[in-house]
Amino acid sequence: MTEMRKQQEITFRKNLIIDAAKIIFFHKGFENSTMEDIAHKAGYSKGSLYSYFNSKNEICFSIVNDYFAKIVEFIQEIAEKDISGLEKIVRIKETFAEDYAGNSKFCNIYETFKYHRDQCSEVENEIEINESYNRRIKELITEIVQSGLDDKSIKNTVDVNRLSQSFWNEKNCFIAETMFSEVNEYNYLFNLVIESITEEV
Repeated sequence: MTEMRKQQEITFRKNLIIDAAKIIFFHKGFENSTMEDIAHKAGYSKGSLYSYFNSKNEICFSIVNDYFAKIVEFIQEIAEKDISGLEKIVRIKETFAEDYAGNSKFCNIYETFKYHRDQCSEVENEIEINESYNRRIKELITEIVQSGLDDKSIKNTVDVNRLSQSFWNEKNCFIAETMFSEVNEYNYLFNLVIESITEEV
């Protein structure tokens, strides 16, 4: 087997395990799930599972990091659109509401991740990947907010860094909180924020 084929096989098997873990975590909850449960769902022995992941924490991080990679991708696409900075912020929020708020499996796993994140020092590589995604997301949102000041769609009194930090940080992300809030209540709060930073024409 060539090295490329070998890596493809490893990736394929890891993805099978991750898909199985999503189902197990969602139905049993992270705390009540075991590596044995995941192995059984994926069709592997428990021993085989440990050839690919050292713990269910590592699997959980892999799931979240996969979603974060997608978040980086869609925010990058929005950042490149020929619309105002303010419109880009609204577009990001709408994408979360449409694509992530309805994904109960991800919401469930992400809440678990947020709770356990600081207790997972043994998965250093996955933590570094997650931190790099978080940095990139914040960089993109900062650039978008700054573009709003530059195109005058956002008030020039806005503190770029503080607003960006409120929209996205490692612990509580206002834009992403649409996943966990009652929709009408969240929209009301978000619209208040948008109204407060919109430059009057």
